[in-house]
Amino acid sequence: MRRFSANMFRAIICPALVLGAASNDVQAASEPLKLVPTSKWHLDYADERCRLAREFGDGTSKVTLFLDKYGPGESFRMVIAGDAVKTDVPQAEITVRFGPAEMPQPLFFLNGSLAGTSALVFGGDIRIAGPTASEEAAIRAKRRGDPWIDLAPIAPDRYAAIRYMELGKPLRRPVQLETGSLKSGFAALDKCVDDLVSSWGVDIEKHKTLSRKATPTDNPGKWVVSSDYPIKMLQAGQPALVDFRMSIGADGKPSGCKIQATTRPKEFDDAVCQSLMRRASFLPALDAAGQPIASWWRSRVRFQLPG
Repeated sequence: MRRFSANMFRAIICPALVLGAASNDVQAASEPLKLVPTSKWHLDYADERCRLAREFGDGTSKVTLFLDKYGPGESFRMVIAGDAVKTDVPQAEITVRFGPAEMPQPLFFLNGSLAGTSALVFGGDIRIAGPTASEEAAIRAKRRGDPWIDLAPIAPDRYAAIRYMELGKPLRRPVQLETGSLKSGFAALDKCVDDLVSSWGVDIEKHKTLSRKATPTDNPGKWVVSSDYPIKMLQAGQPALVDFRMSIGADGKPSGCKIQATTRPKEFDDAVCQSLMRRASFLPALDAAGQPIASWWRSRVRFQLPG
């Protein structure tokens, strides 16, 4: 079974969830805007992530899709940029479907920009298939305790069956990106991730058969707290999303903190790593024989403003 972190579903720090003024956007009772590919898939090897990207449509309908992986597993992060996905809603849930066989999923996004273009920045880990009802119940039950949730693995033929990705409300008009099969694209991402993890100084082969992952000894929600919000950013009303990776020694002690992705100024990055290195504690990862080994732990902090 694959393992999935409940912390990816929610922020470690969340003083209050605040949405902007209600939008007058409504879902048009029309067919989706179907955008065909206008570029090949591009795979980018970066220091702390692997990225699969492709452009769809042209002119005012041009959209760029970014699918990022920061570590092993079936989950990924997503950004979609282009005027076709523009919305006045500052942050909310949007209906996403990897069609035609998969069910629609409500996914949280922040309304941002990329190179001067409107962008939907998705705020958590995504799979092509959302949790089942029983898995979602387990996630809710375990958020306050054991952060690891068992999710059924996704068979390769389900990636192959994907033909498009459709975005629904709150867009004025649904947008359908004609992706075609994602099987080979995600296989390439996984190969990139294996190389990425090896660069972290851990044994990638032993990590494929762990008997225990590096596991927090207490609630990670207590590691970054409201008082860690950078004061200048708080005064400026600045939110942020910060992805991080902690190196965990065979003794379970954090030995380093790396920012894998961030949306906002360096003050947030510094606040996250300083807080984590001061408060985080773990049980070490165990190999198949039950021996402690060096490993890592990843998650995301969402800084949000009080109402």
